[in-house]
Amino acid sequence: MKIKFIKILSLIFIASLSFQADAISLNQAKKLYLKGEYEKAMPVFKREIKRNPRSANLNQWLGVCLYETGQIEESVKYLEYAHTKNIAESARYLSQIAFSKLDYKQAIELYEQYTEQLNKSNKEAPNNPSPSKMKHSKAMSMMNNVEDIQIIDSINVNKKDFFKQYKISLEAGSLNSTDVLPYEKPEVETTVFMPESNSRMLWAMPDSTNRLRLMETYKLTNNKWDKYSQLSDILNDNGNANYPFMLADGTTLYYSCDGENSLGGYDIYMSRKSLDNGTFLQPQNIGMPYNSPFNEYLLVIDEMTEIGWWATDRNQIPDSLTIYIFIPNEIRKNYSQDNENLGNLAAVKSIKDTWQEGVDYTEYLQRIKDINRENDDVDADFHFFLTNGIEYKTYTQFKSAEAKSLMKRREQMLSILDKNTRDLKGLRSTYHSATANNRQKVSDKILQLEKTILNARKDLKALENNIRSAELSKLNK
Repeated sequence: MKIKFIKILSLIFIASLSFQADAISLNQAKKLYLKGEYEKAMPVFKREIKRNPRSANLNQWLGVCLYETGQIEESVKYLEYAHTKNIAESARYLSQIAFSKLDYKQAIELYEQYTEQLNKSNKEAPNNPSPSKMKHSKAMSMMNNVEDIQIIDSINVNKKDFFKQYKISLEAGSLNSTDVLPYEKPEVETTVFMPESNSRMLWAMPDSTNRLRLMETYKLTNNKWDKYSQLSDILNDNGNANYPFMLADGTTLYYSCDGENSLGGYDIYMSRKSLDNGTFLQPQNIGMPYNSPFNEYLLVIDEMTEIGWWATDRNQIPDSLTIYIFIPNEIRKNYSQDNENLGNLAAVKSIKDTWQEGVDYTEYLQRIKDINRENDDVDADFHFFLTNGIEYKTYTQFKSAEAKSLMKRREQMLSILDKNTRDLKGLRSTYHSATANNRQKVSDKILQLEKTILNARKDLKALENNIRSAELSKLNK
């Protein structure tokens, strides 16, 4: 009986949608389309295209509606048909789809067709393009300046604590978790950079508006750390700034930012301090092949080994990142725009494509193996400060069986918290690009997940106190 009732409700719901679609005229749907209310307009276009499947405009409108509501794969066949009928906007959307798949060559060809069709029809691109259009245009521009670097190796690692896989010399500084901070630990994914002298720290934490900003602090003469301060707002590019690294010169800063000039998510940016007043200059997106429509993290250049590192999720391996190891150029050198393989080089389809003929990279890889850092903790299971001056890194250090068991539960909780935090970030990103109708649904999910994360953090703190209590009681016996 219950199943029949649910079926009846479903039929009523479908009939209601059909009635709503029938109640809206094609002209009304066009107006909704122009306002960006794609979800409302889409049922009408679906209805009309059944009656007139060869209409170029209907295919274009339906394709855009599907694309803008996240049904990208379904949009392709309609946009491709509209493209065969020389509708310029279809070429731009198809170019964006190709770009998101890192098919840069196809993306460029389609974008050129888009601009060519605009010129033929004496039309101009929109005066106020959407953020996605702006990012797409920047990406096409970046294809003119793809840096020629040699990527000597790549490794896939778990996203959690990925920075521990960077093998850099003591002279380049150190990459640390927030456990080293002498203040309250920010509950965000970030790394703490310290130069060789260990007299300075750079990291990210949220401000009063919950935007991530780069922070710094210096060690005082009494070996205590000064109050931390926020680096210049200019570094944020109206977005979040994270994962800082500074060269030994103390003025050249690399970091990740999801600001207005990023291609999508975090991109690698670079800025330098002015020699005149010590303020940071306008940051620059360092372009391709480092950046992509996906997230890029933590670019590090080890001047002692002459080896660079950066991480990316462009290969879309769940919960993993790809770390690329490369030879930095002293002076930037770009590939020729005539290079037939430019698209693949920009996307890093194969690191072998970047190798120079006859060059043996064994020596560079050996330099990494030869690095011998004091207090190397690559094999650490975790980082946990039991009390002042005592840090546990492996399960074998525990004297208390209870504390050891609780630590394993802590690692499970951290893993779940890490996933929920990533999901929350994704929902916030979805919210900004969602249609007005979908925003309330996304907002409800955000609020629920925020509550879950808040409760999890409280439980985690309580669990960590129990770990300390159990272990210290055993040590004091």
